[in-house]
Order: sequence, then C-alpha cells, then structure tokens
Amino acid sequence: MNLITILIVDDEKSIRDGLKLLLPWETHGFRIIGEAENGLDAISKIKENQPDIVITDLIMPELDGLKLSAVIQEQYPAIHFLVLSSYDDFPYVSQSFKNGAVDYILKPTLTPDKLLTTLINISKKMAKKEQTISHEELLSQQLNRFLSGYDIDNQQTIERYFKSNQYFILYTNFLWYKNKEHLLQTCQTLLPNNLSLTSLPFTINNNEYGFIISTNLTQKELLDMVSSNLVSLRLVEKKALFILSSPIDDMRELKKQLNFLISEGYEQRFYFKQHSIITQQEFLSLNDMEQYDTKKYLRSLLNEDYLMSLSRIEKQFDQLIIKLPRPTLLKQQASSIFYTLFSTLIDVYTETTEINKLKQHFLFSIGEIDYLEDFSLFILTTIQQLKDIITRNNTATIYNDELLNNIVTFIGNNYHTNLSLITLAETFHFNYSYLSSFFSNHFHTSFSEYLNTVRLKEAKRLLLESSFNMSEIATACGYSDLSYFSKLFKKCYGASPSKYRRENQL
Repeated sequence: MNLITILIVDDEKSIRDGLKLLLPWETHGFRIIGEAENGLDAISKIKENQPDIVITDLIMPELDGLKLSAVIQEQYPAIHFLVLSSYDDFPYVSQSFKNGAVDYILKPTLTPDKLLTTLINISKKMAKKEQTISHEELLSQQLNRFLSGYDIDNQQTIERYFKSNQYFILYTNFLWYKNKEHLLQTCQTLLPNNLSLTSLPFTINNNEYGFIISTNLTQKELLDMVSSNLVSLRLVEKKALFILSSPIDDMRELKKQLNFLISEGYEQRFYFKQHSIITQQEFLSLNDMEQYDTKKYLRSLLNEDYLMSLSRIEKQFDQLIIKLPRPTLLKQQASSIFYTLFSTLIDVYTETTEINKLKQHFLFSIGEIDYLEDFSLFILTTIQQLKDIITRNNTATIYNDELLNNIVTFIGNNYHTNLSLITLAETFHFNYSYLSSFFSNHFHTSFSEYLNTVRLKEAKRLLLESSFNMSEIATACGYSDLSYFSKLFKKCYGASPSKYRRENQL
C-alpha cells in the first residue's frame, strides 16, 4: 500500500512533536516525512520531498501559513493542505480557504479522532481527483491524436465531455519558457472546470501546448479570466505568452485553427513583448520584405565611407520595421547586410580581433532575438560599436599619416648625417622594434634601403646641378666611403657617378 505522505509545519516544537506522536500514522495509511518550523523552511522541504498533504499553523515567523498556502496553491497545486488554527486566527483561516486549503482544525479542540477523520476525508478527495485526472488524461491523449491529424474512434466521447458547442483554443509553446514544469503546474489551476467551462489540455509535436476550451462565456470574459490567472506566471516567466483563438463552432475546425495559431504564433510573438496573452483578432498583418536596394550601400563601402554605410543601414531598418516585416525575413536581411560590412572591415583594417569578435557575436545572436524591441536595440548597439571601431581606426590612420610625414621630413633634413634607425627611434620616442615594423608596413621597405634611396636621389641632383667632385658629393649625401657610395649609385642607376655626370650633364 502506498502511504500518503505528510509534512508538519509549526513554529512550536512541542506542537510538531505532539502531532508526530498523536496517531499510529502508518497503521492508518499515512507517513510523516518531515517537519518545518516556518513557511520558508517548509518551502524547502516541500521542494525536496513533494508531500501529499501539508499540515500547517498560520501564525509563524519568517513566512506565515497564509503566505505559505499561497505559494503551495501557485507552485504545487497538487498538494493538499490542512490548517491548524487558534480561536483568534479566523480571518486568516478564511483567507487560507481562498488560497486552496481543504480544511481546518482548531488547536484547542484537536483530538486524534478528529485529525484522523479530517485526513481520511482529504485522502478520499485525493483519490477521487486522481480518478478524474486519469479520465481526463485519457481524453487528452485522444485529443492529441485528433489534433495531430489521426482518426480516432471515440471523438463523440470527447464531444460529450465538453458542455458547449462553442470552442476556443488557448495556445502556447514550451520553447517560450525557462521552466516547463512550473508552466504545467500553473496551468493546472489556470482554467477551472465548472458549469460554465470545461477544458482539456493538449500537447503535440513535443512543444505545442495548450487547452481546448468549451464554454458559453464570451471571448472577452474568457480573456479576462485567463489574464488574471497569468499574472503570477509572468512574474517568473518574463517571456510567457498565450494566444486565445476566435470562437469556433465546429470541433472539426479545431485542427485547422490550431495549425494557424502555431504557424503564426512565433512571428506574432515578436511584436508583443509586453503581453502575457493576445487574441487571434489582435494578430498583426505581417509583410514579406522587399529586397534591400544595396546599390548606395555597396557604393559607400567601395568608397570606404563606412560611417555613411552605417547611417544607411540604420535608416534602412527604421523604414523596414514600420512596415511590420516577418521576423524571420528581417533577421535574414540583417545577417546578410552586416556580414558584408563585417567582412569588408576585416579586409581593410589591420587590427581585426575586435571586429571578428563582434561579427561572431552578431551572427550567433541575431537569430535568437525574441522581440522587436530587443532586435532594434541590438541593431543600434552593433552600429554604435562599429562606429566606435571605425572612428578609432580613422583616428589611428590620421595619426599614422602625420607620423609618416614627420619621419619623411626628418630624413629629408638629416640624410647627410650619420643617421640610423636608432637615432630615428630616439627622436620620435618609439621602441626600436616597433619603429622597424612600422617602417616596413608603411614604406614597404627597410629603413636602410629607404635612406639610401633618399641619399642617392640627392646625389643624382648634385651630379647634374653642382660642381662638387665625387668625394664632396658622397660626403654631402652622408657617405664617408667614396667607393661604397659609387657601388651603391651604380647598382641603383646602372652607371658610376662620374659616367652618369658625363652622359647627363648639360
């Protein structure tokens, strides 16, 4: 025999000990699986042990029994709880019944027989509920097959279960939630089955979840009922969304309507971040996007006007969003446009680590965005990050150009001296290795080769325009060794200095 498990919650240890000894629990089909001294302690024990019944005091420190009953009702609706009350606790008892308490006992009148009778009555309710749930589970399985397109033998059984010929579909998707179990627990009390409403849950394709509802209530009345019950869920699940269909008067139309909600639900959800429930009538008319005219955009890339490219991208998406495009197409467009931009910047700039990192983050994240507001913020943030990168690179380019000009001028003014890369590094306050690398990257030659080019060009001018002899020209150009100077000159111009003068001087 499976014993019904009980958790005792009271801030007085003597009460807890007394309850544990009050009855031969196992003999009567019950088992005490734990105790807690206040509501906070109880929540931890409930989560760990999942008792069938909680016996709780009302007045306790930390978290009282009233707040505990609200938590049980919201998060653990399958658990029954019995309230122990003093005479002056009655207002609390009344509220606890609203929170789902199944019974209460006054502490001064507590006897073994009264407690046992109360617990047996609760266990009977539990057994009856389990039978009802089993029947509903069987009908739900048949409903799942029906909604999945299979023929079923007992469709009339499902129809008889429903009390009205007016149906609604309340649809959501498990993928929209962090905690599937919490969603299912909340949904156990989302729709009360009573004279005005009956419902059956369905799950198809693993993730499509919801209820088929039969009711004479108007859509507005049903919407108000569900909305009020979703408040607590939305506090925990920030992305929770339910979609309520239009009224359906033929059960055979349920599958068609459900498929429509499923196909449109994802893309509609993109535009309803602040909503926990929307109706089918609120669906937006989403548009297929026109292809982005990339001519001006590509022209600005070819002209290396990257800031202009970003401005055009920003304007483009501002215009697109107003037209309510389908989110999948909007994200594809963003991926295509930004991929081209990222790739171009990586080809152009030497320092690409930051751009590569941003590119990978963008392409990975764009498809995961759930809402329009987050999409817009993501695009604007990416554009600003790229603007910052481009501005820094442009500033660095300007600085490099100034440095190049200063180096060229310095060499032009000092080529005749004993100039070396060490002298240059000391003059411009750079590390020798850095300056050597900088020189190679920007002049595409070594420092010594560039210096020889400057000196020999000046030597050629002096040979043609001055009366200096070979030794004087070599010295004026920074060469102390005439033979070395002559060798370099012939290698560069194909003739010795003296021959060059004879053949070219007017």
